[in-house]
Amino acid sequence: MNTSLPKNEYSMNMKTCFSLALFLLLNLSIFGAIPTGYYANLEGKKTAELKTAAFLAIKTHVSLKYDNLWIYFPKTDFLPSNSTEIWDMYSNNIVFFSDHSSIDKEHCVPNSWWGGPTVDNEYAYGDLMNLYPSNNSINRSKGNNPLSEVGATTPAGNNGVSKSGTSITVGYSGSGFEPADEYKGDFARTYFYMATCYQDYTTWRSDNTGQYEITGGVYPSFQPWAIPLLLKWNRMDPVSEKELERNETVYTLQHNRNPFIDYPQLVEYIWGNMKDSTFSFATATGIERPVTRKLSIYPNPAKDHVQLNFDENVGTFHYSIYSMTGYLVSSSETAEHSIDVSNLKSGIYSCVVETASERLVSRLIIL
Repeated sequence: MNTSLPKNEYSMNMKTCFSLALFLLLNLSIFGAIPTGYYANLEGKKTAELKTAAFLAIKTHVSLKYDNLWIYFPKTDFLPSNSTEIWDMYSNNIVFFSDHSSIDKEHCVPNSWWGGPTVDNEYAYGDLMNLYPSNNSINRSKGNNPLSEVGATTPAGNNGVSKSGTSITVGYSGSGFEPADEYKGDFARTYFYMATCYQDYTTWRSDNTGQYEITGGVYPSFQPWAIPLLLKWNRMDPVSEKELERNETVYTLQHNRNPFIDYPQLVEYIWGNMKDSTFSFATATGIERPVTRKLSIYPNPAKDHVQLNFDENVGTFHYSIYSMTGYLVSSSETAEHSIDVSNLKSGIYSCVVETASERLVSRLIIL
């Protein structure tokens, strides 16, 4: 059932609902334990070899049925403020699980890119890591277009959260789909997962338009234009507790994990600024456990000041706060854990803290 409200009242209600949901998420203790040895074969590898090691760790999983998604979605995609409502990353519509006729079962990476629902591709077709509830009108607008930053849009292709239109991403000028800033990292890490988990599929499509963002194969598995974009989104929108909790729930159903949620820096070792370095759990500080365990921010959401809390004594550190569009809005070196954020506008930010030994990232919400 869709709830129709006056525009201003609807926007305010959704903002309040979303802020409450994020507040609850940021204060839940939902971390599950990664099975011992699950990622052991990643040690000592880099770039293509590291990606293949991740593939070997996650490729074997239960084949779930696409037709059963409305059994799974209430477990994986509910709003924490109201478990009867659907968490739709594609729109702000208020929709309940009891009446989901306006919601599609969306393949984040379009299934046509790897060959659709065939016997050979059944694992990918029902993979919950790549399936999300989506408003059906924006899903139709998205179509099979790749992720990109877009410019001009039509009314049907811009619902104030997601938008479809002509790509302005360097290297690709076709039609694209751009999610909301607060979900760009979610989408990027889903793409990294699919390019890794199904790198052995031989049915990935390709043409000279560059539309098929994932090219398949061992490495790099993406169109050249896509890698800088997805790296940017992975950095600007750190892993949220929504993703962590969903990853754990999907693991209980499907018996595999998204390594780029468990260890976000893997993206950098495979495609990014660490790809010339060998991955090691001993030296990759801040990777072996979610960074939100090592850095917490209170209060969050905040208005005037926040307190940075660490698991251990860090001494002097440097912090940087970035807007969701990647702009540096505050930065300083300090030993004080209290930070003035009164000059920041309402919104979602990334707080990056660099200590003498590691780099920690956490999400910050300003009311």
